[in-house]
Amino acid sequence: MKIAGKIKKGHAWLLALTFILSRMICSTVQAASGIEMDRVCSVSFVLDGDIEEEFAELKSLPVSVKLYKVAEVDSSGDYTALEGYQELGLEKVNSETTAADWESMAKKASETVKTLQAEPVSEEILENGAGKMEGLAVGMYLVEADAIRSQEYEYKFTPYLLSLPNNYYSTDGNDEWVYDVTAGLKPGKESLLGSLVINKTLSSYNSTLGPATFIFKVEAEKDHEVLYSNVVSLVFDGAGTRSLTIDQLPAGAQVTVTEVYSGASYQLTTEPSQTVTILTEGAEGSPVHVSFGNAYNGQLNGGASVVNRFTNDEGVWDWQPQDDSSADQN
Repeated sequence: MKIAGKIKKGHAWLLALTFILSRMICSTVQAASGIEMDRVCSVSFVLDGDIEEEFAELKSLPVSVKLYKVAEVDSSGDYTALEGYQELGLEKVNSETTAADWESMAKKASETVKTLQAEPVSEEILENGAGKMEGLAVGMYLVEADAIRSQEYEYKFTPYLLSLPNNYYSTDGNDEWVYDVTAGLKPGKESLLGSLVINKTLSSYNSTLGPATFIFKVEAEKDHEVLYSNVVSLVFDGAGTRSLTIDQLPAGAQVTVTEVYSGASYQLTTEPSQTVTILTEGAEGSPVHVSFGNAYNGQLNGGASVVNRFTNDEGVWDWQPQDDSSADQN
């Protein structure tokens, strides 16, 4: 493989961005001895962050970690970028290189890997939040972990650059090269979303009374926190079935739908309140459905209602009266 691009001597250890340390190493040090070129390296990966609580689920998920080699190193600590990675800007690394700079270089390296369709030199599946890669040559590597989904969340990991061997002089005062490195993976998590469909069937209708309005209170709760609360309505001008969909509800949320108004001359033929669990979009059984039924009760009491729909445009609130919430979907 063709090699090009030089990186300043004495900064090999700077190429480590190990989240297990929770900070960037940013001072300059000359190792007491040269790098042993024939030395075999290893990396032990662990999940960083609040693994016991916020990210506890990750310990039960198979996290795939990949290493891509982006530079060679010589015994004196000089790195030479591999073909395709010369534009990362690693030759500018010095004691003033910031964490933001490292993140930018790692992001560019990740984009380059995709452009080159590069193959990883090693891959490991973390079990119970830990895993180890062995038999690695000295050099500088990009660390990437694949995004992974559970039933309720998507977990993503920030790519970073890792030097093998490494040096932790700025944290423990030891200027020896470390060939068996421990590195962290800092996860982020985002709630997946799903949809709720409210179905309403009116089995009998009295046209003399005019349109029949039915109003529902919808409340979504997850981890003892109310994440969504609203009222919606459906208006009928005849017997039949109508539906409306509520999108962007957090997967795993418990949603309770209650019919709070059935009109003056119509009565419920089903339970007034139903609770369901929102599923991820694309999962079997998604979107989740609830169904309500009503029938004309023989009385001649007309009635109607209006649901106010509020919108916020650049900090300015506005509202519009709305008879039928399903109008938003047309």
